[in-house]
Amino acid sequence: MSLISLMVGMVISLIAVLGALALYRSTTQTVFGDGGLVRSSIQDGQLATGLLSAQIALQGAGYGISSPSSGNHLLLIRNAVLNSSTGKLDGTPVTLSSAAQSGNALVWVHNPGLSANTASYSCGALLSNSSNKALYLLQASSGCHPLSSNWKTISWTSRALVEDQVLAQAVTLSARNGSNCWPYGAVPEAISKLSAPAASVSVSLGYASSVSGSSNTYVSCLANLIS
Repeated sequence: MSLISLMVGMVISLIAVLGALALYRSTTQTVFGDGGLVRSSIQDGQLATGLLSAQIALQGAGYGISSPSSGNHLLLIRNAVLNSSTGKLDGTPVTLSSAAQSGNALVWVHNPGLSANTASYSCGALLSNSSNKALYLLQASSGCHPLSSNWKTISWTSRALVEDQVLAQAVTLSARNGSNCWPYGAVPEAISKLSAPAASVSVSLGYASSVSGSSNTYVSCLANLIS
């Protein structure tokens, strides 16, 4: 072999190696980088399980209580913040009406043990943190009835339904009185041929999936509440 043919072979090999490295880098970025397949699957997976858990928890609002109503047994909170040191929740309650009202937390009372003693009532809450984009399920550590005066004074324990920094934007919450919808959503009436039942309070969870520019809304009816 001549020196020239050896050098030509080395150049061709070098070009092949550089091409392979470029392909490896592109594949790694597609799979593991920001917006890659792994991150997208984590985001969509946590969204699916987190929103389903939120729907199940919300269906407990007003359960086991005689004549439960929004304002007394369900509160929408705007600018809600959970103090990590004291475990106390703060924010501004929003009065529900027939028009959708927005907030970032929902607090409710339920009576899972069907106790006649109001001191045994339990409280739960959903909190969407706009800072770290996480969605939390909160549980009151002590008695919370009446809700309107106690939701700020009791301590809450939190569990993340969607971990922080997973979502590109935080889940949005809104609620309104007097609407027709299904507890867990349903196919459109044009397809199912079934009209949605009347419900007193409906809650909308707005979220964005891993698809760029996506905007989705999940509506849940709280069938236990009467007004």
